[in-house]
Order: sequence, then C-alpha cells, then structure tokens
Amino acid sequence: MYLNHCHIFPHGAFPGRPELGTLPELDKFMKLHQIEKTIAFAPFWGPKTKELLAGEEINAWLHRNLQDYPNIYGAVTVSPKAPGACALLEEYLAKGFVGVKAHPPVMGFRIDDTACDDFYALAAELGVFVLFHTGVHGGRLEDYQPLLIDNIMARHPKLCVIIEHMGASGGIGRGFFDQALAVIHNHSARWKDSGVYAGLTGLAKPQHRQLVADTIQEAGSKGCIFGLDWPHMEGTPADAYRYRSELDVIHSLGLTPEQEDDVFGGTLATLTGVK
Repeated sequence: MYLNHCHIFPHGAFPGRPELGTLPELDKFMKLHQIEKTIAFAPFWGPKTKELLAGEEINAWLHRNLQDYPNIYGAVTVSPKAPGACALLEEYLAKGFVGVKAHPPVMGFRIDDTACDDFYALAAELGVFVLFHTGVHGGRLEDYQPLLIDNIMARHPKLCVIIEHMGASGGIGRGFFDQALAVIHNHSARWKDSGVYAGLTGLAKPQHRQLVADTIQEAGSKGCIFGLDWPHMEGTPADAYRYRSELDVIHSLGLTPEQEDDVFGGTLATLTGVK
C-alpha cells in the first residue's frame, strides 16, 4: 500500500499528547498496518507548531526530518498565491518531494484566483499534482467550492489535481460532494483526457459508503487515491479503528483486486513516479 495524506508535526505540538503526529509514530503505524509508503505534509497548523519550529520554514523542517524515513515522501505544503511559492516548489521537487498540498480556507486563498496561475502553470510543466482540501472548513465557502477547480483546469489543462475529501471532509453531511463529483464527471474520459483525481481521504466512512461507491464509479479506480488523514486527533487507538473501518468500506464495494490495488496506491504510484 502507498497511501496519501499524513500530517506531520514536531514533538510537543499538541500539549498533553506530545507524540501525536510525529514521524516515529507514523512509522510505527505504517509497520503495524503493513503500509509500505506514504506521503507527508509539512506542519502548517497545530497549537504549538509555530513556536516549536522557531522560524524554520515548514518544508525545510519536513525535509530535514524525513531523512531517516525513506518510505515517507514529502509534499510541498504552500499556498499557490504565496510569494516565493514557485521557487519553493522547484527547490523541494529537486530534493525529492512528490506533490503539493494546498488548503484554501486555512491558507487564505481562492482556488481559481488568477494570482495563482504562475504556480499552477509551473506545477503543470513539472508534472506534479496539486492536492486541494475540499469540504467545509471555515472561511468563505465561495472561495474553495470544488467547482472552481474546473476554472483552473480550463486555464491549465495539463495540470494534475487531486480533489481531496471529495468536498465532504468532516464526515457531517455531503458538504460539496455533488460539486466535486460534477468536476470529476466533467474531466472523465467521456469528455477529455484530464488529470483530475478523486481523493478518497476521509470520505470512506460507513455513513458515506454510497458516496465512495459513486466516486469510484464515476472516476474509475485509476482515478481514485486513498489517504489516511493521519493523525486523527484522538490519538493512536482511534487512528487504528478509523483506518480499519475505512478499509472495510472500500472492501465492501465489490471491487476487483486490481481495482483495489489502484485505489490503495497504484494510482498514486503512477502519478508520483514512485515504485
């Protein structure tokens, strides 16, 4: 298995649970559950994260700490609108990072803001994915509704995008799911050869089983990517329970072994060039 979407934090970022989200804990989790490879995101939030980083740039911190974990790959965590975002992307791709994580409501940018176009153009040129958090998460909803991804794909048709959470993060209600599914449909093989992928991270909950089935039906297994959304804030026992329950949802859909292999890492391996 090669799974996406792990949030990494410095030791002590969460008072009372100092190990939460640290690389040693992720390494243990991977070994316990026979996960071969994962993609990690730099710490861009957390109650004590900024203090603990002491001014070190977040991607630099992640890169430095990943040296002892060859099976955990970094993704550049940055707002596409940030000054220096393009230079940061080039620097860390050269150092082995494999994608981009962008969180519009937390980072404060609008998905289709033309000020992000230089970054999207560079990501398309370099052939690297840009993963967008989608789903209600505060901020102005109109700035990060998944339908805006269709706008950037019109301007950057060679860009690879992961619509993470399929618009339904948080597990409460459908959120923007229907918009996310519409974008997936519009960029499916029915109409065009496009690099838009469905991110199943956080979606595969028992109450969302039908949403997962609809997504895989629409995107195809080769258009779907499963992620951990690790760590869950309740800590390690909850991580293990949630992971097993999400696997159960996927296994319940009647996919072929080949289709499950796509969802659990084959698609991501093809997209990132990691074997």
